Amino acid sequence: MVNPMQTHGATANFRKLTPQMIVSQQLAMAKNVVKTTKSEVALALKKAAPALGIEGTTYHVLDILIGLTVADDWMQERKPLVAISNEKLAEYVCRSTRTVIRSLKKLVEAGILAYKDSPTGRRYIHRSEFRNGKLGKIERGYGLDFSPARQRIHELKELGEVFAERLKVEKEAKRAITRFVRALDDMSVLADQQGVDFTDIKEVTQEVLEASSGVEYKAEVLSDLYEEATHLLVSNRDSQCSDKEQMSSAGDTDGSSYNHTNTQDPNNSSNERRAPNGAHFNQSGSGTAGANLALEKEPIRNSQTKSLLPQMDQISIGLISSATTQTQETLGSTLTSWHDLLMITEDLRLMIGLSPSAWIQAESKTSRYAAAAILITTIEKTLREPMTISSPAGYFRACIDRAVEGQLALHRSLFGLVEKEG
Repeated sequence: MVNPMQTHGATANFRKLTPQMIVSQQLAMAKNVVKTTKSEVALALKKAAPALGIEGTTYHVLDILIGLTVADDWMQERKPLVAISNEKLAEYVCRSTRTVIRSLKKLVEAGILAYKDSPTGRRYIHRSEFRNGKLGKIERGYGLDFSPARQRIHELKELGEVFAERLKVEKEAKRAITRFVRALDDMSVLADQQGVDFTDIKEVTQEVLEASSGVEYKAEVLSDLYEEATHLLVSNRDSQCSDKEQMSSAGDTDGSSYNHTNTQDPNNSSNERRAPNGAHFNQSGSGTAGANLALEKEPIRNSQTKSLLPQMDQISIGLISSATTQTQETLGSTLTSWHDLLMITEDLRLMIGLSPSAWIQAESKTSRYAAAAILITTIEKTLREPMTISSPAGYFRACIDRAVEGQLALHRSLFGLVEKEG
């Protein structure tokens, strides 16, 4: 009577075969041998191992075994066979023999190895005569056969690529979670300052972080939560601006004087208003000028530097936000107001290693707002073209000096960044 276990390759009687082991034995006996090389299979196995659940001691055993195979044995007319005892493997990996036996079984069931047992269970290889500096062919050998891995080379490659892509997606999701959590924390502080109720958003954020859901789902939920929080703060800001505008309109009086003895300054036309710090802006312009500037722009020039950065009248926080998308993404922040920009200046300073004294000096030379605008523009340029700016801190200081001399065209740089982004 024929032993059914002996019908699946040269498997010893003492082995209890599983369905997965039988599949590996059948792959080892395949007639249409796939053409490949030792290095190609080794690389594919290294990338696919995590997807196959091969790690720790089992991976260490696999690495040793494939290293012991002879490159020429991976040719189509040969068998990639390795003969080493369990005891010797145990010495190599510093584990018990039983642990090595379990690892080998796992590799066989994973479709990487196949058993080729001798009647006694001993592993050995006899080769033909050594010629031309190369080992001869295997004339008779028993041990561990890598033929299943050779037959599955294309499948193993695909497994590795899918796993790598999956790992990439998970890493991106984890980064997104960190970015959204930091942004929501910053927005919570801003909400407290503005008197906005942020309780629900805080609670939902905590629930999402503590949930057992996958990272991709968490990132998606936090993204929606971030949009909701942004809408909440922007709506509150617009509401406050509307209230202030109504109060200002209620207190305004006609520009002409009822006292005919008071003369009008001919240099102050009706279409020009003075900001609290002495800066001027034109109400009759289009685009970012006029009433929109009054709402979305903060005063940039102080009374001592009225002629400094005249193009700041053409720069809005909306323009800065559109031009510095990579910087905002890196910090996990969104610029919706000049206050938002000022809140992240410390992070921006640290990003380029600018000293506190250098930052204070920059503010005193220009203004707090102008220095912040120059700083974030410097960082955006550095992120987009890191090879062109070797010293961002030095570049920033040079821009400040050019601004003092009236030679810095910051608005052109920002418009250029917007065009490149588009």
